[in-house]
Amino acid sequence: MRKRNGSLMYVLIAVIAGAVILTGIIIELFTINSTIATTKKQTAAYRQRLLEDQQSELRNQVQNVVSLIEQVHKAAEAGAITEDDAMRIAAEYVRELRYMDGDGYFWIDTTEGVNVVLLGRENTEGKSRIDSCDPNGVYMIKDFIANAKAGGGFSYFSFPKPDETEPLPKMGYTMLYEPYNWVVGTGVWIDHIDALEAEYKAEAEASLRNSIIKSVIVLIVMIILGIILAFYIGKKISTPIVLVAKEMERMANSDFSDNSDIQKVRPLKTHNNEIGLISEALDLMHTNIRELMAKISDTTAYVASASEELSASASQSAQASEMVANSCTVVANSCSGQITAVSGASTETQQFVNNMQEFQDAIVTSNDMINATNEAATKGAADMNRATAMMDTIKESVENTATMVEGLGDKLKNIDAFVDTIAEIASQTNLLSLNASIEAARAGEMGKGFSVVASEISKLADQSNEAASKITALIGDIMTSSEEAVESMREGAQSVIEGSEVVNEAGNTFNEIVSRVHSVSEQSARMSEIVDQLSGGTETIANNIQKIEEMSANVADETQNVSAASQQQTASTHEVAEASDKLAENAQELQDFVAKFSL
Repeated sequence: MRKRNGSLMYVLIAVIAGAVILTGIIIELFTINSTIATTKKQTAAYRQRLLEDQQSELRNQVQNVVSLIEQVHKAAEAGAITEDDAMRIAAEYVRELRYMDGDGYFWIDTTEGVNVVLLGRENTEGKSRIDSCDPNGVYMIKDFIANAKAGGGFSYFSFPKPDETEPLPKMGYTMLYEPYNWVVGTGVWIDHIDALEAEYKAEAEASLRNSIIKSVIVLIVMIILGIILAFYIGKKISTPIVLVAKEMERMANSDFSDNSDIQKVRPLKTHNNEIGLISEALDLMHTNIRELMAKISDTTAYVASASEELSASASQSAQASEMVANSCTVVANSCSGQITAVSGASTETQQFVNNMQEFQDAIVTSNDMINATNEAATKGAADMNRATAMMDTIKESVENTATMVEGLGDKLKNIDAFVDTIAEIASQTNLLSLNASIEAARAGEMGKGFSVVASEISKLADQSNEAASKITALIGDIMTSSEEAVESMREGAQSVIEGSEVVNEAGNTFNEIVSRVHSVSEQSARMSEIVDQLSGGTETIANNIQKIEEMSANVADETQNVSAASQQQTASTHEVAEASDKLAENAQELQDFVAKFSL
């Protein structure tokens, strides 16, 4: 930690000191560069001022000379002197004028370049010097004339001083005096300006050196103060950072106990800067992690316990699922057997329905035959009634037919026996109807006995038909005997009376037969209705059995689905049990990991 402390502090010191030194050097360089530039500007400005002062003086001198020439010219215009005298006098005046302690003089040239005045030099005055050129190739006279014509101007050229041969820089000013076409000018050597500039520059450079030395001293002092400040600031910044880093290292080593190290960090929260924010966040993180680790420890213990219980519950659920799957398999097998049995019952029931349909058809046939017998008996009774009426009408003429009527009575006795037979058949038909009801109640035994009953009914129907045929034949014999009796009636009125009585009795017997046959017809109709109801019931039973068969098949399918789902649930439960075991292992590992933290 001490190595890190020193490293951080030295880095901060190096950064701060380097920033101070670099800033000071940059400022110093900027200051020196600005001072040098300012010195150059001042030197140039000084030279410019000297030139401007010199130019102003040259301009004033030339203007004064032109004013003097103007006064002489005015005297000539006034007639005091001639024009030639005026030009000569003016030239003399200009030749003698001096300034700058006698070093300054004037010259005059015409606009054609002919010299008029130049210090009285005979080899120059009166001669053209239009082509005069200095060593630098400047045509001075042409430049003088051009500036003069332009209203006055300055010219720069090189020209030797009096009694010297070396050309020196010189500045001249020329001005045109139009009345005489004179170019009046003067000049001054500017080498003294260079000397004054050099002297000024030397003084400025000396002042610059002094300023640089002072600046360097100030820079050194600033660097020393910056290093001292860097040590102070570096320690000021590094100390809380080191404390925070030490606390974070302790937390990284799984030590979250509330000891003196964290107590040293907590006062840093009062700082109104990032250190305060970091310290506050670190303290809050320390507290939250302590609470989180405590909760994790409690939660892992609970998860471990819950995972064990979940594993046990999953095992029990797996066993229960296996039992459900086995039970569903047994139920599916039972349903398969039930489907087979119900299918057989459905077949038997359908056979019973077919038998009931045949029985119903037999009942309908028997009922038709009974109705025919009833109609025949009714018609016989009607005929007997008409016969009785006729016997009453002819009772006086049938006295001779007594013997034959007696024979007719014997035959009528046979009719009575046949009627008894019909009554017995009706009784047996009623009994068969009762037996049919009983058999319908026993339909669960697959309708056994219905074929026997149907057969008996068929026999009774045949007997009824035979009896009716015999009755018809007997009635035919009676009719034949009646015809014979008609012939004998004249001979036996008493026999007619007795025959009438016998006919009356026969009519009553026929009425009784009609009544009994009607009763048999009603019972047969009732039995037909019962058979219809029984047939409908058997069809309902067949439909229900078919539905039971379908439902049994659905139950078998659903049971198989439930069995498959139970097996899948068993597999899922085993997976839950395995996951619970894995969760318990993870919870134990997490508990071991949390145990490494010091709280």
